[in-house]
Amino acid sequence: MKKFNKNEIIEVVAEKEHLSKKEVKATVDCLFDLMRESLLDGQEVVITNFGSFVIKERKTRKGTHPKKHTPLEIKGGKTIVFKPSVALKEDIRK
Repeated sequence: MKKFNKNEIIEVVAEKEHLSKKEVKATVDCLFDLMRESLLDGQEVVITNFGSFVIKERKTRKGTHPKKHTPLEIKGGKTIVFKPSVALKEDIRK
């Protein structure tokens, strides 16, 4: 499976929409900054027909050390969760 990084997104969008890479880079950077700021402010980021990003709180839980096989406590904390839209789920299932 190939990774699709930010630079590749910029190149593809620039070529597809006949825009300069500089214009697309500014737009993509602005989009990612806006998403980051929204998440840090506790807001959910919803992209129609794609999905949503939200920060969730994880509880502290018990686990097992993988090498020593001894019990340990896994600390809780915040994490970002992506929930795909119904439309994206349907597209993936096809």
